[in-house]
Amino acid sequence: MIHTLNWYRRHHIEHPDLALWPRAAAVTRDDVTIAGESMTGLARAVGTPCTRVSESAAHSWSAAAGERHCAIVVTAVEAVTVSPEGEGYDLWVDAELDGCEPLESTFRLIGRASRAQDALFVARPCRRYGDLQCILPVDVHAGDLVAFVIARPVALHDIRRRPHHPERLN
Repeated sequence: MIHTLNWYRRHHIEHPDLALWPRAAAVTRDDVTIAGESMTGLARAVGTPCTRVSESAAHSWSAAAGERHCAIVVTAVEAVTVSPEGEGYDLWVDAELDGCEPLESTFRLIGRASRAQDALFVARPCRRYGDLQCILPVDVHAGDLVAFVIARPVALHDIRRRPHHPERLN
Protein backbone atom coordinates (compact mmCIF):
# COMPACT_ATOMS: atom_id res chain seq x y z
CA MET A 1 0.00 0.00 0.00
CA ILE A 2 2.80 2.45 0.87
CA HIS A 3 4.49 1.72 -2.46
CA THR A 4 1.25 2.50 -4.29
CA LEU A 5 0.75 5.76 -2.41
CA ASN A 6 4.36 6.82 -3.07
CA TRP A 7 4.01 6.00 -6.77
CA TYR A 8 0.74 7.90 -6.95
CA ARG A 9 2.28 10.93 -5.22
CA ARG A 10 5.28 11.05 -7.56
CA HIS A 11 3.08 10.53 -10.61
CA HIS A 12 0.42 12.98 -9.43
CA ILE A 13 2.87 15.80 -8.64
CA GLU A 14 4.92 15.36 -11.80
CA HIS A 15 2.02 14.52 -14.12
CA PRO A 16 -1.33 15.70 -12.70
CA ASP A 17 -4.37 14.72 -14.72
CA LEU A 18 -4.89 18.11 -16.31
CA ALA A 19 -7.83 16.77 -18.30
CA LEU A 20 -9.90 17.14 -15.12
CA TRP A 21 -8.76 20.73 -14.50
CA PRO A 22 -9.97 23.81 -16.39
CA ARG A 23 -8.33 24.52 -19.74
CA ALA A 24 -6.49 27.58 -18.34
CA ALA A 25 -5.14 25.73 -15.26
CA ALA A 26 -1.47 25.33 -14.45
CA VAL A 27 -0.53 23.08 -11.52
CA THR A 28 2.74 23.52 -9.59
CA ARG A 29 4.07 21.84 -6.44
CA ASP A 30 2.44 24.41 -4.15
CA ASP A 31 -0.21 26.25 -6.16
CA VAL A 32 -2.77 26.13 -8.92
CA THR A 33 -3.16 29.07 -11.26
CA ILE A 34 -6.10 29.81 -13.53
CA ALA A 35 -5.18 32.09 -16.42
CA GLY A 36 -2.24 33.35 -14.36
CA GLU A 37 -4.26 33.97 -11.16
CA SER A 38 -2.90 32.16 -8.11
CA MET A 39 -5.56 30.25 -6.17
CA THR A 40 -3.46 30.63 -3.01
CA GLY A 41 -3.39 34.39 -3.54
CA LEU A 42 -7.13 34.42 -4.21
CA ALA A 43 -7.89 32.56 -0.98
CA ARG A 44 -5.67 34.86 1.06
CA ALA A 45 -7.26 37.94 -0.53
CA VAL A 46 -10.96 37.04 -0.26
CA GLY A 47 -11.05 34.26 2.33
CA THR A 48 -12.30 30.70 2.07
CA PRO A 49 -14.16 28.99 0.69
CA CYS A 50 -13.72 30.71 -2.65
CA THR A 51 -14.33 29.60 -6.19
CA ARG A 52 -13.15 30.49 -9.67
CA VAL A 53 -15.08 29.44 -12.79
CA SER A 54 -13.20 28.67 -15.99
CA GLU A 55 -13.70 26.88 -19.29
CA SER A 56 -13.54 23.09 -19.06
CA ALA A 57 -10.77 21.15 -20.77
CA ALA A 58 -11.83 19.48 -24.02
CA HIS A 59 -12.17 15.91 -22.70
CA SER A 60 -12.86 16.61 -19.04
CA TRP A 61 -15.58 15.17 -16.85
CA SER A 62 -17.42 18.49 -17.07
CA ALA A 63 -17.34 18.49 -20.86
CA ALA A 64 -18.55 14.88 -20.94
CA ALA A 65 -21.48 15.90 -18.73
CA GLY A 66 -22.35 18.68 -21.18
CA GLU A 67 -20.99 21.51 -19.05
CA ARG A 68 -18.92 24.14 -20.84
CA HIS A 69 -17.46 25.43 -17.57
CA CYS A 70 -16.16 23.89 -14.37
CA ALA A 71 -14.83 25.52 -11.24
CA ILE A 72 -11.98 25.37 -8.77
CA VAL A 73 -12.87 25.57 -5.08
CA VAL A 74 -10.28 26.57 -2.50
CA THR A 75 -11.10 25.74 1.08
CA ALA A 76 -9.26 25.90 4.39
CA VAL A 77 -8.67 22.85 6.54
CA GLU A 78 -10.42 23.24 9.90
CA ALA A 79 -9.22 20.02 11.50
CA VAL A 80 -7.65 16.66 10.77
CA THR A 81 -8.86 13.78 12.95
CA VAL A 82 -8.33 10.04 13.02
CA SER A 83 -11.23 8.25 11.34
CA PRO A 84 -13.81 6.51 13.55
CA GLU A 85 -12.44 3.11 12.45
CA GLY A 86 -8.94 4.15 13.48
CA GLU A 87 -7.53 3.69 9.95
CA GLY A 88 -7.01 6.80 7.88
CA TYR A 89 -7.96 10.38 8.59
CA ASP A 90 -10.92 12.73 8.35
CA LEU A 91 -10.28 16.09 6.69
CA TRP A 92 -12.69 18.74 7.98
CA VAL A 93 -12.88 21.78 5.67
CA ASP A 94 -14.73 25.08 5.86
CA ALA A 95 -16.89 24.36 2.80
CA GLU A 96 -20.07 22.32 2.61
CA LEU A 97 -19.06 19.56 0.18
CA ASP A 98 -22.62 18.38 -0.30
CA GLY A 99 -23.32 21.71 -2.04
CA CYS A 100 -21.05 20.81 -4.97
CA GLU A 101 -19.66 17.79 -6.82
CA PRO A 102 -15.92 17.55 -6.06
CA LEU A 103 -13.81 15.32 -8.29
CA GLU A 104 -11.93 13.17 -5.77
CA SER A 105 -8.70 12.78 -7.70
CA THR A 106 -8.22 16.56 -7.99
CA PHE A 107 -7.72 17.42 -4.30
CA ARG A 108 -4.38 19.23 -3.90
CA LEU A 109 -2.60 20.89 -0.99
CA ILE A 110 -1.75 24.45 -2.02
CA GLY A 111 0.05 27.30 -0.27
CA ARG A 112 3.04 25.19 0.74
CA ALA A 113 5.02 22.28 -0.67
CA SER A 114 5.06 19.05 1.32
CA ARG A 115 7.40 16.11 1.03
CA ALA A 116 5.49 13.98 3.54
CA GLN A 117 4.06 10.57 2.69
CA ASP A 118 0.56 10.51 1.24
CA ALA A 119 -2.43 9.21 3.14
CA LEU A 120 -6.07 8.53 2.44
CA PHE A 121 -8.46 11.13 3.85
CA VAL A 122 -12.24 11.29 4.00
CA ALA A 123 -13.26 14.85 3.18
CA ARG A 124 -15.98 16.19 5.45
CA PRO A 125 -18.66 17.43 5.82
CA CYS A 126 -20.49 15.66 3.03
CA ARG A 127 -23.78 13.81 2.53
CA ARG A 128 -22.69 10.44 3.89
CA TYR A 129 -19.50 9.53 5.70
CA GLY A 130 -16.95 8.06 3.30
CA ASP A 131 -18.56 9.38 0.13
CA LEU A 132 -15.65 11.65 -0.69
CA GLN A 133 -12.12 10.31 -0.35
CA CYS A 134 -8.90 12.01 -1.36
CA ILE A 135 -5.16 11.50 -1.12
CA LEU A 136 -3.14 14.29 0.48
CA PRO A 137 0.18 14.54 2.35
CA VAL A 138 -0.11 13.13 5.86
CA ASP A 139 1.23 16.39 7.35
CA VAL A 140 -1.81 18.44 6.27
CA HIS A 141 -3.08 20.41 9.26
CA ALA A 142 -5.59 23.07 10.30
CA GLY A 143 -5.06 26.28 8.37
CA ASP A 144 -3.73 24.62 5.20
CA LEU A 145 -5.43 25.34 1.89
CA VAL A 146 -6.85 22.61 -0.33
CA ALA A 147 -7.99 23.13 -3.92
CA PHE A 148 -10.19 20.81 -5.97
CA VAL A 149 -12.25 20.81 -9.15
CA ILE A 150 -16.03 20.64 -9.21
CA ALA A 151 -17.77 19.41 -12.34
CA ARG A 152 -20.47 22.09 -12.37
CA PRO A 153 -20.01 25.67 -11.16
CA VAL A 154 -22.05 26.53 -8.06
CA ALA A 155 -22.98 29.71 -6.26
CA LEU A 156 -20.69 30.58 -3.36
CA HIS A 157 -23.58 30.53 -0.87
CA ASP A 158 -24.13 26.82 -1.72
CA ILE A 159 -20.73 25.88 -0.35
CA ARG A 160 -20.30 28.39 2.50
CA ARG A 161 -20.03 26.80 5.94
CA ARG A 162 -23.34 26.32 7.73
CA PRO A 163 -23.30 25.90 11.52
CA HIS A 164 -26.07 23.29 11.49
CA HIS A 165 -24.73 20.76 8.98
CA PRO A 166 -25.80 17.27 10.17
CA GLU A 167 -22.18 16.02 10.24
CA ARG A 168 -21.08 19.00 12.34
CA LEU A 169 -23.79 18.25 14.91
CA ASN A 170 -22.56 14.70 15.59
